[in-house]
Amino acid sequence: MTPPPTVLPRRGALLLLPALAACGTTTVQPLTQPPRGRVVVLRGLLNMFSTGMNVLTFTLRDAGYDATVHNHAEWRGLANRTIEAARADALPRPLAVIGHSFGADDAIALAGRLGAAGVPVDLLVTFDPSWVLAVPPGPRRVLNFHQDRDTYARRLAPGPGFDGRIENRQVRGESHLSIDKALGLHREVLAMLREIDPAPPVRAGR
Repeated sequence: MTPPPTVLPRRGALLLLPALAACGTTTVQPLTQPPRGRVVVLRGLLNMFSTGMNVLTFTLRDAGYDATVHNHAEWRGLANRTIEAARADALPRPLAVIGHSFGADDAIALAGRLGAAGVPVDLLVTFDPSWVLAVPPGPRRVLNFHQDRDTYARRLAPGPGFDGRIENRQVRGESHLSIDKALGLHREVLAMLREIDPAPPVRAGR
């Protein structure tokens, strides 16, 4: 008899992340004009299932945003680099953080780390978070897309001290592995970014 497949728990999966982090970032071409804002995008488990995050990143770059997509295991380093850029007056606004699955979990953690350092996130977008459902202080506006097929609702709620806005949007007809690839949701993210009035971009070294 063939043994049943083993489900890899989150703790076990996390042990693999240092080895995976080195191959996390997708190369992008430089923008040809000053960016309209900065967007950090995080893929989910094993850096291979959240291919919709790559598509969203290039959509945002085509619209003029400095968007980059990463392995979610990189979130701490991304937080540090974003804080350094803000302190050097070299961080374009609006600032957005986006993630899918475990990438959504770590997008929440990244936004919280930035908020604690005095670098508020203008927009946090999560596509079907896995375990982290409480939002810490830091993001001003949160949009959470979650699918309707699981036995528990992946809805976000404010954590202690959170004073922004949270919108939970249930997306019908999508699964955990397809929701990040819904192009209609990508268009909503772009429209929401365009609604935010950006400050003039500040270049490094000014």
